[in-house]
Amino acid sequence: MTDRTTWRVVVPVGALVLLVAAALVVEPRLAHLGVTGIVARFDAFRCVAGLAFGVPGVLVVAQRPASRVGWLMVVVGAAQAVGVALGAYGLLGINDGGLPGDDWAMWASNWLWVPAYLAVPTILLMIFPDGRLPSPRWRPVAALALAGIAVNAVDWILQPVTLMGEVGRMYPPGYTGVLADLTGLPPVVRAAGIACALVGAVAAVASLVVRYRRADEETRRRLQWIVAGALLTVSLFGLALMVPWGAPILALACVPLSAGLAVAVVAHRLWDLDLLLSRALALSVVSVLLLAAYALIAFTLGGVLGAGVSAVLIALAVHPLYARAGVAANRLVYGDRDDPARALRRLGARLSDADAPGDLLERVAAEVGRVLRVPYVAVEEHGAVVASWGSRGEAAEHVPLHHRGLNVGTLVVGERLRPKDRALLAELAPHVAVAVHAHRLGADLARSHARLLAARQEERDRLRYELHDGVGPTLAALALQMDRGRRLVDTDPARAKAIMDDLSARIRATVGDVRAIVNDLRPPPLDDLGLAGALADLGRGFADHLDVRVDADLPALPAPIELAAYRIAAEALTNAARHARASRCTIRVRARDALELRVDDDGTGLGPAPEGVGLTSMRRRSEELGGTFELRSGDGTGTHLVVRLPLVTS
Repeated sequence: MTDRTTWRVVVPVGALVLLVAAALVVEPRLAHLGVTGIVARFDAFRCVAGLAFGVPGVLVVAQRPASRVGWLMVVVGAAQAVGVALGAYGLLGINDGGLPGDDWAMWASNWLWVPAYLAVPTILLMIFPDGRLPSPRWRPVAALALAGIAVNAVDWILQPVTLMGEVGRMYPPGYTGVLADLTGLPPVVRAAGIACALVGAVAAVASLVVRYRRADEETRRRLQWIVAGALLTVSLFGLALMVPWGAPILALACVPLSAGLAVAVVAHRLWDLDLLLSRALALSVVSVLLLAAYALIAFTLGGVLGAGVSAVLIALAVHPLYARAGVAANRLVYGDRDDPARALRRLGARLSDADAPGDLLERVAAEVGRVLRVPYVAVEEHGAVVASWGSRGEAAEHVPLHHRGLNVGTLVVGERLRPKDRALLAELAPHVAVAVHAHRLGADLARSHARLLAARQEERDRLRYELHDGVGPTLAALALQMDRGRRLVDTDPARAKAIMDDLSARIRATVGDVRAIVNDLRPPPLDDLGLAGALADLGRGFADHLDVRVDADLPALPAPIELAAYRIAAEALTNAARHARASRCTIRVRARDALELRVDDDGTGLGPAPEGVGLTSMRRRSEELGGTFELRSGDGTGTHLVVRLPLVTS
C-alpha cells in the first residue's frame, strides 16, 4: 500500500473512530444528567455499525475505488457514526445549558440512522460481492427496497424530535425541539414503506442464496459466511422489533453480518486487502469491547468519577484487549508472517515429516502457503513448476533459492508482500532450497537408477543373443558332427578321423568365442595386472602408428571403477587411432578422493560429427557411477578427455 493510499485510509478511519469515541466520552456526563443510556436509545447500535461497516468499507474503497459495495459500506458507517455523534452533542446541549445548533443536531441524528439501517439488510446484500445485482430480473426488487428506504427516511425526517423521548428520559420536561407540529407520513404510506423494506430484506437474503447456487466452490465458501451472517442479522432485527426488551438485541444486530463480511474478506481473500484490514478487524472487536466497558464503568462509577476519569478507565481497560485483538487479527490475515521463529518451527516439522523428495516439495509449498496466508505458492526448477499449493493466479513475488552458492530453483508466491514479509521469506528460502536440492538429487538418482537398469538389461540381451545366435548353434552343430563321427568309426576310420580333427578345431574356436564373451564382461588383464598394468598392456601394440604412454600409480580399486576406467580408456584409444589420426596418446590416472582419468592425443580431433555410440558409451559409464565426463576437441590441440569417478560406489 502506497503512502498516498495509506493517508486515504488513515484520515477517514480516524474520523470514524473519533466520532464514535466523542459520543462515548460524553456519555458519562449524560448519565449524570439522567439521560437514558445508549442501549435503550439506539446509540449502541450506531457505534457498532459505524465501525463495523465504515472501517472495512474505507479499506475496500482505498484499494478498489470502483467498488460499489465498499462505497455503500462507507456511507452506512459514516451515517451511523455522524448520527451518534450529533445525537450525543444535541443531548448534551439540550440537557446541560445549551450548545450552538443542538436542536438541529438532534433532529438530524433522529433520522440519519434510517437509510443506513435499512440499506444493510437490503441493497448491500443484493449487490454483494461484485457490486451488481444477480441479474436484471432483480431490478424491480431493488427498486422496491429503495422505495421502502426512502419512504421510511422521509417519515422520520417529518417526525417530531420528541418521538424518541418515548424510550426513556432524553429531554427536559416541556422540550419540543424543531418541527414539533409535524407527525410524519400518513399511516398507510408508512405501512407501505415498512412492507417494502421487509420485502427487500427477504429478497436480499434470497439473492444471496441464488448467488450461492450458481457460484463455484471458492465463491460458495465466501458466501456461506455472508448468508449465515445475513440470516442472523435479519433474525435479530425481526426479534428486536417483536419483543419489548429488544433494544439490546438491536444494538448488536449488525455484528453477525459485519463478522461474516470480515471472514469472507480475510479468510477467503475476497478483495485481496492487506495490512490495514487486520487493524479494521481489531477495531471492530474493540468497538464491542468498548461498549461493554462503558456499560460497566459509566453506569456504575460514572456519576462518582466524572466523564474524564471514566474515559481514562475505559481506555486503560480496552487497550490491552485491543493489543490482543490486533495480534489475533494479524495472525488471521497474515498467518505466522510476524512470528519468524514459529514459521521456521512449522517448516522444519514439515520437512522432517516428509518421505519421498517429491512429497517433500509439495509439503513445503503447502506449509509456506499456510505460514504466509497466501493463495498460491509454487516451487520452480529451470522455469518448470515441480510443486505447487493453492489456486494458481498472477505470480507477485519470485524468491531465488540458493544451496551452497548455486541457484537450485525459485519460490513463487502469488501475492504482493510487505517488506518484512520478504525478510521472512529470505529466512525460509535456505530451508526450502535444501528441500529443492534433495528433490533434484532424488530425481538424478532415479534417472541414474533407470539408466543402470537399462544398461544391465541391454548387457543381458547382448549376452543372450551371443549365446543363442553364436555359441548355441555352434554347440548344436558340434554335437551333430560328433554323432556322425561316432557312426563312422567302425566302417570308415579315416573319414571318422578327419571329422574328429575338424571337430577339435571347431571346439577350440568355440572356446575362444566363449572366452571373448567372458573377457568382454571383465578383461583378464584387470585381474592379473590391475588397472595400471592392464592399461599399459592395452597400450602396447594397440596400433602401429599410435605411440601410447601410460602414467598410473594406483592403489587397489573397486571392480566397477576399474572396469569403467579400462573401457573408457580403450574407447578413447580407438577414437584417437581411427578418427583423430593421432600419433601420440597419453593416459594419466590418479586416485585421491576420486579416480581421475585423463586421455590426451595430438590428433586432429573428432570433428563436428554428432556424438556416436563410443562417446555415448563412455559418457553413460561415467554417469552410471556418479562421475563426470568432460571432452574437449576440435580446437587444434588434439582431443582431451577427463573422467572423474567417485571411489565409493553403491
